[in-house]
Amino acid sequence: MTRIPYLRPEDMNDQARELTLERGNLNVYRTMANAENVYTGWMMAGRGGLTSPVVPRRLRELVTLRTAYLMDCAYELGQHRDVARDGGVSADEINAVTTESDWETGYFEGTELAVLRLTTELVSTRAVQASLFESVRTALGPEATVEVLMIISRYAGLALMLNALDVDLDDSARLPTLPIGD
Repeated sequence: MTRIPYLRPEDMNDQARELTLERGNLNVYRTMANAENVYTGWMMAGRGGLTSPVVPRRLRELVTLRTAYLMDCAYELGQHRDVARDGGVSADEINAVTTESDWETGYFEGTELAVLRLTTELVSTRAVQASLFESVRTALGPEATVEVLMIISRYAGLALMLNALDVDLDDSARLPTLPIGD
């Protein structure tokens, strides 16, 4: 049970209500809306990350799931398993990045492997070896590399907040997919 009450959309300001309903009126947003002064900016930044065409949806979801697993965040894992499947990630691939299985063999191509290694190293050690960073930068380019780092930091920070707040996984609602490039 959450430690901060969920706000009802009708108790939010207009912009917060619009953003919350756009994203599915999920418990995570209804809890965060309590921080009225920063919530809408946080949501707008999230929209940008979710709709950017720079990082492919599949790769974004692999990074999100790996981060959620490493941060031990049941809420993120519950939400993004469905989103990842919609983004072309198979059940076996989801299982691979959300367990301690040997995810480095057989499932992912070179760029995905490098990005997953970067995610794992950054979340686990709070740093990235220069050679690994360079392999990701070479494969993705500067813009996508920075976006990947933003995705990692966003979901690691969100995981900390969700874990502290003990937000309940929604029974039926799932994170809607926003159109890319909007």
